[in-house]
Formats: sequence, C-alpha cells, structure tokens
Amino acid sequence: MNKYIYIFISLTIFGACTLNEGAIQEGQLQADVPLSIRETDSVVVANLINRSKIYYDDNTNTAMAFDQFLLEAEELAQKNGFNKSLAEIFTMASKRYRNRSEYGEAIKYANQALELAKKIGDTALLSNYINMAAVIYRRVDENSQAMQMHMEAMELAEQVNDTFQLSVALNGIGNVYLGLKRYHASIEYFKKSFDIAVQQNNILGLAINTNNIGEALKFTGQLDSALVYFYQSLEYNKQINSEVGYAICYNSIGDTYRLKNDFSKALKYLKQALVLNEKTRDKINVSVSYSMLGETYLQVYDYARAIEHLKEGLNIAVEIGSKYQIEACSRLLARCYEKTNQLQSAIGHLKVAQTYKDSIFNEASLRHITVVRAKHEADKSKARIQQLNIETGLQKKLILQQKRAILYFVFFVLALIAGSVLIYRQIKLNAGYKSILMQQRLLRSQMNPHFIFNALSAIQVYILENDMENSSKFLSHFARLMRQVLRSSEKEYVSLEEEKNMLNYYLKLQQLRFVQPFTYNITFDKSISETSTLIPPMITQPFVENAVEHGLKSVEKNGLIEVRFLQDNNTLVIEIEDNGIGLSDAKMLKKGGVKHESMAIRITNERLQMIERMTKKQCALSILDLHSNSTQKSGVLVKITIPIIQPDSSVLDKNKSSKIRKLFGKLMK
Repeated sequence: MNKYIYIFISLTIFGACTLNEGAIQEGQLQADVPLSIRETDSVVVANLINRSKIYYDDNTNTAMAFDQFLLEAEELAQKNGFNKSLAEIFTMASKRYRNRSEYGEAIKYANQALELAKKIGDTALLSNYINMAAVIYRRVDENSQAMQMHMEAMELAEQVNDTFQLSVALNGIGNVYLGLKRYHASIEYFKKSFDIAVQQNNILGLAINTNNIGEALKFTGQLDSALVYFYQSLEYNKQINSEVGYAICYNSIGDTYRLKNDFSKALKYLKQALVLNEKTRDKINVSVSYSMLGETYLQVYDYARAIEHLKEGLNIAVEIGSKYQIEACSRLLARCYEKTNQLQSAIGHLKVAQTYKDSIFNEASLRHITVVRAKHEADKSKARIQQLNIETGLQKKLILQQKRAILYFVFFVLALIAGSVLIYRQIKLNAGYKSILMQQRLLRSQMNPHFIFNALSAIQVYILENDMENSSKFLSHFARLMRQVLRSSEKEYVSLEEEKNMLNYYLKLQQLRFVQPFTYNITFDKSISETSTLIPPMITQPFVENAVEHGLKSVEKNGLIEVRFLQDNNTLVIEIEDNGIGLSDAKMLKKGGVKHESMAIRITNERLQMIERMTKKQCALSILDLHSNSTQKSGVLVKITIPIIQPDSSVLDKNKSSKIRKLFGKLMK
C-alpha cells in the first residue's frame, strides 16, 4: 500500500475534558436546562457548555455536532459579548466536525475561534487554536497551510513559554514531514514533542508520538523497531482507554505485519481497527482501514474482497475530499482490475491516481513548505546575528571611546577628587556651623533668662524669709537642672529616662515658685523602653515651660500638666497637655512671652527637619488650643511626632558632636 496514507494514522488531539458523572439522557438534560434566575448569564453559558460535553460524550454516534446546548450557549454569549466562551463553543464544534471528517464545517468554526482569539489578545489561546486549525488542513492534505500554521503556533508558544502547545506544534510539523516522506526530519520533531510529553506526564502525547515514530521507522524499512513503538503506543492508549488510539495502533500493527508478509496477523489487527473506526465515526480512519484491508487481500490474491474494500475506502475518501486516500485507493484498484483483466477500469483508476498524486506533490507546495521552514530558521539566525553585531559594534565603540578618553582620564580624576574634597569639606563645615548655631539657639531658648531671673528671685525670697529648707530644695533642683541641661547639650540624642529626669527637675522648681502649686504627670506606654529609646535632648522643655508660664500662671487651683510618651507603630508621639487658660487668652495676658514661644517653635521645627533628613522618616509638630476647638476642656495640647530611634540605629554618630566642634574650631581660626 502507498505510504502517503499513513499521515492520517496519528491524531494530534492533545488533552481531553472528562467528567466523572453517570450517563445522562437527552430528555433529562433538556428538563434541567432552566437555571436559577440568580445565576448570571456567564454561569448559564458555562453550564450549557458542560451539559453539551456530557451529552455528546454519552451519545457520540447520534448527537449533533452543534447541538441545542451549544446553540443556546452561543446565543447568550453573543448577546453579552463573552468572547472566550464563544471561542470555546466554536472550538468544540470544530473538533466534533473534524472527528466526523466534515472538514468544511470544521474549518469554518476553527476560523471563527481564531478570529475571537486574536480579538481577545490571548497569545496562549491563539497558539492552541492555530494548532487545532492546522490539524484540519493536514487532514485535507493542505500541507503548506498546515506547516505555516504549526510554525506560527510554535513561535507563539515559545513567546509565552507554553510547553504544551509547543509539543502539539512540534508533533504537527513532524506529521507534515511524514506526509512528505521526510522521515528522518519527522522523527526528530516527534522526539522533541515526546520529550515535552514526558516532562508533563501527558500520556496521550506519549501515545501519539510513539505511534508517529513507529510510522516513520516503518517507512524506512525498520519493521521490528516500528512494532516496538506501536506496541508501546498501544500500552499508553490502554492507560487512558482511548478507542481512537486503539484503532490507530491496530491499523499500524496490522500494516506492519502485512509488510512482514504475516498476513493472518495483519488481517486480524486491521479488522479490529475497522470495527473501532466505524464505532467512532472517524471517516478518514475508516477509509484507511478499508484501503489497508483491500491491499492485504490483494497480496493474498483475494481480488473480490480487495475490490470490495477498496471501493468502500474510495467512496469515503471522495465524500470527505481526502486527496491522499483517493490516490491510494485508486492506485490499488487499478492493480486489482489489472490482475482481473479489467483493463479499461484499471486505466481509468490509474489516471485518477496520477492526477491526485500530481496535485499532492507538486513542486509549488513542496517549495512553499521549504520556504516557510527556512524563513523560520532564518529569522532566528538573523535575530541572533543582529544581536551579535549590535554587541560587537558597542564593544568597538566603547574601546574607541576609552582610547580617546585615556588622555584626559588622569586630569579628570584629579579634578574630580579635588572638587569632591572641597565640596565635601564645605558641606561638612556648613553642616557643623548650622548645627552649633542651632544648639546655641536651643540652649538660649531653654535657658530663658526670664526663667533664670525668676528662679534666683525665688531663692532670694526664701533666704530673706529664713526658709532654709525650701531654699536648699530650690538650689538643689536648680543645680541638678543646670547640670542636666549642660550634659544634654553635648549629645545628639538622650534616653527617655534622661529627658524625664530633666523635666522632673524643671517642674519641681516651678512648683516651688508657684503660690498655688500645680501637679504634673509623666507617663510612658508599656511598649516603650525608657532606657533604650532615644530622642533629641530637651525637645519637650520649651513647651512644658510655655504650659507653666502662660497656661497655668493664671489658674487659681488644680493646675495640671501631663507629659505622655506614646508609641504608634514605629513612631514616638510626645503629648504635652495643660488645663490652663488656652493659647489665645495666654497671648492676650502675656504678650511679652510670645516672641520666646515662637522662637521655641521655630527651633523645634528646624530640629525636626534635621531628624527627617537623617532618618528619611516623617516628623511633625502640632499645637491645639483645646478651648477654641469647641471641646469641654481648656488648655493647650502639643504633639511632637518623631521616629523611634534605638542606640544601634544607623542614624546615630556618637562622635558627631565632638567632630563638629573641632570643625567649628578650625573654621573660627
């Protein structure tokens, strides 16, 4: 038998949708069609598609390819613009028509699915649909179109790393080469597809590719090796219980035994294949089975049965428009009629066979296929060459630039180093100068002369009144406060414990000064460590002083200052609240202190800006007049927000203060 017909032995239908449900009768399904009104149209479409799958699987021989379920699903999908669902519907219909050898309808629906995939813009989906359309073109012997489409699908699959569709495309290309008698090339493509199927544990892919390799080996005369692959393919098909796969393997095994002149085994397997092919209604493979049986009967000189089977195969081939099968059956019939001396019939069938042979293997088709493959490889090579040329050109350009630049390199580097040193030195000097000025202003702000004067006046009063106990307390607190202030001014950051001690000394002094003593509270969140959490020194003191001097001074009794240290995630929130007369009233009563207060705010804002630059985290200062904000309270609430800083923080430089002072000293010389 002619070798060309064997390209139809292999199917490239990768993947299958199986549903583990019992048999469902058509009447039962139609009764279930009405769905809950709460379900969306997309759910309805999906359910209709699934029901079509179930019914078609159970009634393959009698069901319509485009059944009522798909018609209703298509109508809803068209109405709502569900393009993916539409593409799935058309693909299902195309596969069903293809398996029934109704290739005109199969191509029509395949093209509709392709257009939708392009519209959707899904590369993986487009690769899948192109592969499926290419299979149909192979079935009708349009090999140039099939090759072009498989190549396109392969490129798209490579773009999105879709190994499954890549395996399908490689198998399809192998089948095209098998039909063109490029057996070694076809084996290489089948093996590449097989390797991917192994990685994916795709049993159907393994079954298809082993059978394909067996076919190519059979055509090269390696019959025993071919049988090994055919039986291996049969085992894979048993694992997935594929009747289509069984039929393909039986045809392949039977034809191989025919070539080995073991005609009894050949007829046994070919008859089994015919039964299965007729059951699955795959007309192309039914035609192949009839032609194989006819050729076998021809070889055993049973011409009557040979002619009977070959006529059946030819009629089906003409019905489905298979050029290969028409050529093969006509050629074999010509031999049968020649053997039985029916020369007129023999000549007529021989002419038909020659006509179709010329149509199949004309030079234009073969040249087109060669050009497509060559273009694919050339494009890849061209892209690689262009990339190499670009890289080579860049390297030459870089080398030339380096040669030109080497004359100026030393001078440039020296100038850059010198300039960098000068700029860096200037920046450090300016930073040091600004830091010292800020610390001096801060110290002046904290050591408000008015406060010192008041403190000394209070000591004088205690001494004149011979109140030695209070005089001693006042002097003790005053000395500790001065020592704490001076010690803190040497540091960039102090612990919360040190800040608390400074506030305690200061507030106790103020309590001794007041005729109507006030109370104060300093509290911490439980999550805050007083010893290991750091803040800028005396950042709270100016606002505590304002609370005392401007908030509580006019309060006759029950004056209260609360200092709270709170944690909000990685942020430290300091709240200073008093129950005094409020911000606006205090300004009216004590206009002399406004200048000092505004200076404290300005300096604090500058300090917060420096912290922001060092930590790259946000700081904030807000002052809220509780009375003017329509609350039941009176007084002022100050909030200072800074990042939590630990002793091991990268923003700290323990020697920074001393370095700045040394730098400032040099600047002043």
